[in-house]
Amino acid sequence: MTQSLYRLADFMLAEPLVHDWQAWWMTVAPVPASLHLHTYQVPLLKAYLQTPDFHAKAAKDPLLSGTSFVGIPAARAGEVKALLQRMQEEQAERIKLAEAVEEFQSWLLAEAKGQSLEPLYERVPEPLKGRVELSYDYYNRPFVRVLEGLAYRSRYHKPELQTLRLSRHEADNARPSLLSTPRLREPGHIELRVPFADARLDALFHLDLEPKPLGYIRDLLGPSVKSDEEVLPLLSDAPVPAAEPWNGPGLRVRYVGHACVLVEWKGVSILLDAVVAPRTVQGGAPRISFQDLPRHIDYLLITHSHPDHLDIETLLRLRHRVGHLVVPRASGLLLGDYSPKLLARSLGFQRVLEPEFLESIPLPDGELLAAPFLGEHGDLGHAKSSWIIRTGKHQMLFAADSTCIDEHLYRNLRDAVGDLHAVFMNTEIEGAPHTWMLEALFPKKRDRKMEKNRRCRGSNVPEGLRLLELVGARRLYNYAMGLEPWVEHIIGPPATPETPRMKESDKLLAECKARGVDATRLQGSTTFHLDV
Repeated sequence: MTQSLYRLADFMLAEPLVHDWQAWWMTVAPVPASLHLHTYQVPLLKAYLQTPDFHAKAAKDPLLSGTSFVGIPAARAGEVKALLQRMQEEQAERIKLAEAVEEFQSWLLAEAKGQSLEPLYERVPEPLKGRVELSYDYYNRPFVRVLEGLAYRSRYHKPELQTLRLSRHEADNARPSLLSTPRLREPGHIELRVPFADARLDALFHLDLEPKPLGYIRDLLGPSVKSDEEVLPLLSDAPVPAAEPWNGPGLRVRYVGHACVLVEWKGVSILLDAVVAPRTVQGGAPRISFQDLPRHIDYLLITHSHPDHLDIETLLRLRHRVGHLVVPRASGLLLGDYSPKLLARSLGFQRVLEPEFLESIPLPDGELLAAPFLGEHGDLGHAKSSWIIRTGKHQMLFAADSTCIDEHLYRNLRDAVGDLHAVFMNTEIEGAPHTWMLEALFPKKRDRKMEKNRRCRGSNVPEGLRLLELVGARRLYNYAMGLEPWVEHIIGPPATPETPRMKESDKLLAECKARGVDATRLQGSTTFHLDV
């Protein structure tokens, strides 16, 4: 008798969680996670417990999207209280670390005025001892440099708090805010208590490509599953769709959505800023999903760490397919300038590249180049790279949320590598404050007035046109505009035609076409070919 084989259903959602919060770098990297816990998560849940009805209502208001309200009904406040207690108990060491960082940095700024820092090591608090270096810049301003590799091997890294929760993805707008709402357990959820680096996740997600018998799947899920009836709603016995790599002729580009783009050239596949969504039970917007991607992804490139570009959920699901993960290089001089490479290692990636600007990664008759990226994090030093992909004589610039605030950069870039024929760029002209998502890294007392014009924005129309002119672009692809419903839980409701960034996009597209530049705004999922 033939045994039935099952794969993961197209609508199976696999959410990586850290203590019931959706995973992103600020909940995984040890020192930032400690500060985020102490300064953001714990105070937020305490505020919710004071007025749960108000929070639950405010979280549903589109005008308050991106703000700090917990979208959990008041009837479940008892579960939130229990979660808060567990967080405070099981992450007590992280809270002590965060307190030590805050207190010691303030003391160091007041004490160190250019004299030798050697005697000050005696004042380093216990949670930081042996894990930091004290240093000055050339103006004798002191700072604390975290020895991040040691932090990942300390008690402050908490892989035991990492879980993977499997569920049916009912609708895109049903997902709670990644930043402000923890994920409470619901009926039908299956929870795997395994660290993100565990190889069992690769075996699980290989079921996207190769069906297995139900018994194999139950064994893989282990004690999390008590019966077939629990796991069958997350599986499908339909054939796996064929998704073979593109072999030409020429270059194929598949826009997956938001800032995620798949480039296929001479049998090589390159995926940028991978945010891939499962389909939904209710249907929803058409999309390129996990079953539609190549079985092997040679290079997966990350521009920067905002979770609409570096999505741990997608990275874990694709890990077994990825040849090399390519990330921007960090300096490590700020608490928030964490290492994406070390984060990737902690997520189980073995082959991680961290190229310098204009360092070449060879492709068949082509190459990958890291390029400078001004903007998006305001004026904060963080790991970020735009990417140049050369295929034959054709070159594409994936500029993500770059801002053309220094035209000399793009003039120099063109002098160094030649014309960049196609540019993928954003037109977010307002942007969140530069502290967006990073509030926990800043001192509690600071001059807020000075920060009002420090934004995480992209290029406006004049800047965008100048960038295109400077690099010799013939095509513009306006992307990363927040138009796809499956990124709503990360960046809020999709933009409307009246949104400032959309009006700016309309103006940019019109100006480009008037100047003979082929300009398109990307939305949804689509496939096209470029001249090479």
